[in-house]
Formats: sequence, C-alpha cells, structure tokens
Amino acid sequence: MNTRDLQYFQALVKYKNYTRVAKEFGVSQPTVTQAIKRLEKEFNAQLVYTDRAHRQNLITRSGQLLAASAKMINEQISLAHHSIELVQERQIRFGLPPIIGKLLVAKIAKKVPGSIMRRVRIHEAGSQELLSKLLKGEIDVAMLGSVAPLDEEKVYVQLLTKRPYSIMVSANNPLAQRKHISFKELANQHFITYDKQYVHVAAMRSYFAYAHIKPTVAVYKVPDVSWVKELVRENVGIALMVRDAAKNENGIVPLEIDDPLPEWFYISLAIRNGYVLSDEEQQFVKLLSQVAKEDE
Repeated sequence: MNTRDLQYFQALVKYKNYTRVAKEFGVSQPTVTQAIKRLEKEFNAQLVYTDRAHRQNLITRSGQLLAASAKMINEQISLAHHSIELVQERQIRFGLPPIIGKLLVAKIAKKVPGSIMRRVRIHEAGSQELLSKLLKGEIDVAMLGSVAPLDEEKVYVQLLTKRPYSIMVSANNPLAQRKHISFKELANQHFITYDKQYVHVAAMRSYFAYAHIKPTVAVYKVPDVSWVKELVRENVGIALMVRDAAKNENGIVPLEIDDPLPEWFYISLAIRNGYVLSDEEQQFVKLLSQVAKEDE
C-alpha cells in the first residue's frame, strides 16, 4: 500500500472534491482517482460514493473507518520524518518544567558531560504543555510533575522521586512565626494560584476540598514560578509550592502542612513510545535518573 494514496484519501475526506485534492498535491485528477481505486481494491470495499444527482462525493462507512486510521498513520509517518531529520542534528530535545528546573537544573548541568549538555535544547513550560509537546513529537524526553504517578498510554514513564508540598509565606507575614499549619486556618488568606498548566492547581484544590474552605480571593494566575515567589515575598499573598522550590529564598518562609492528605509532587521521566534513544540520549536519561535519586 502506497502511503501517498492514504494522504490523497485523507484530503478527499476533508474536501470531498477530487479536483481540489489534485491541486493541493500538484498532481492530475486521474492520479487521485487511481489512488482511491487502489485503496478500494486493497480493502475490498467502496470508500467513496459519487452522488451524481447532487454532484458531490460522499464517504462511505468503510471510508470513514479508513479515514480514522489514515489520519493516525499519516501523523506517525510525518513524525518519523521529523524525528529522522533531527537525528542528523543530534539534538536532545528536553522538556523541563520551571519548578523541576529550580530543583535540579544546576545538578543536571554538573552531572552531565559538557559534550552532551551542548546538544541539549531545553523547552520550558508547565508539565501539561510539555506532555502535549511530547505526544506531538515536538520534544523527545521530559521530566514531568504530577499529583499522582503519571499513567499515559502513549508515553514510557519512569517515576524518579516525589516531594512534599509546603505553604510559602512572606517573612513579613504573621504566619512566618509558625512552623506548620492546617488549611482550615488559611480560609481567609489570599492564595496566589498558578497557571492551569502547572500541577500545583490540582493539589491546591484537593487541600481546599479536604479543609472545606473557599479562600476569599485567588489573587493572581501567574505564568511563571518566579512571579509567584516575588508576589509571596512582597506579602501579596501565600502559595502552595513544592517545599524544595523555595529553599534558601530570602524573604520567604515555608510552613509544613498538617492536613493528612497523601498529596505529593511526583517527578517522572517521560519518553514518547516508539522513540529510539541515541547513545547520547540514553546516557543523558540515565544521568537524569541518578540526579533525581541523589537529590532525595
């Protein structure tokens, strides 16, 4: 079966017009017609029905089933072309959320040989966005944060470590005199929330639900963890954050959480299923795992 035939068919499903498909691919209309006939012979089924009375091409039930598979096949072929092109460049496309970067990037840079680090292209974004990029083939390896052990069908996942959450308050906040606190005591505090792509949002909602509180104001939805820290430092509000992420931050005090919820910040290594790691990438991934475990 010719994969180009599937591309013609997918376009025909979209446009319902042989002439339009031929023009898009720069071929003659008979070329497209013959491609569809080859597919119908291959699958022993009528894929396209021409309604001459209304001058339109209709996709049969069999055609609709093939269209769904053709879309996935064409996407995989496109992804394979892109991945093979990148092999020539020997880049390591690595996704790293800001929170995890704060925790581990310096240690990664020290652990990984310079010959490999020079090939690393870091894509920084929230874990949900990075997972999407991984599935689309825009990155190949990522460290992802989650509120539960990551379970994604199309991704190989290795759990590396988990970290506790803390409440971060300004050194000028009266709460800074405390060592630990429960969420019920925070009902009237102003929380600084994260952009929805960050996993902290889900953890925070769990704590709110457990304590049966609805904080009066969620002051900001900020796109970067450094903004959160600055707002906390200036006592604009308080925030839920991975404890280590604010370690040794001037003007910020972490409070342990008393609520007995099994909420953790899980850090996992993720690789797209079907992606074959180069020797350098295998070494890079091995060292990432070592860094995460050494830092526990």
